Amino acid sequence: MSKKNEPTYEQLSKSLTDEEIAQSYVLRSKMTEEEKLHADAEFKKLRLEKLASMSDEQILQSELIRMKLLMKDYIEQSEFLASFSLANQLKKYIELLRLSHAQFARDIGIHRTKLSRIINAKENPNIELMYRLEIHSGAMIPATYWYRLYTKQIEEEIKTNQERRAIESEKVKNELNFKLSA
Repeated sequence: MSKKNEPTYEQLSKSLTDEEIAQSYVLRSKMTEEEKLHADAEFKKLRLEKLASMSDEQILQSELIRMKLLMKDYIEQSEFLASFSLANQLKKYIELLRLSHAQFARDIGIHRTKLSRIINAKENPNIELMYRLEIHSGAMIPATYWYRLYTKQIEEEIKTNQERRAIESEKVKNELNFKLSA
């Protein structure tokens, strides 16, 4: 439908209720540029006031929801991004909580050197850690999200680590060898 053929609110309100219009249509604004700028400024002011009145707990909760949604979006895409490795996301999680690594390690019941090794990708996390992360986050970030971050990392390593593939191929005897036919 071209802009000229789009129905106006006035036209729609003759046959529909406001609720039906709100559910079914996105109406163009008839604001001038100046009115739009004023409305944007007013919205920004209200948003900043709302943010200023939020408690630390509300801010943390909103940041965790944001982190969860970013993880979910990343998990649903096929591309591997190092910034979304389990280690990097765990670092971000700890930073959001404003905890030291030692305190966080105590909170989840692991030794701080083990946590350090996981954060620095020197040691692989286990499933128990993922359960603990879910529980620690108040179930805000599911264990499956942490697990999927880790499996994407493993998958990328399998795809790209030609050196390790060559080392392992030396250990294989009687390799099956199929000839592709046309």
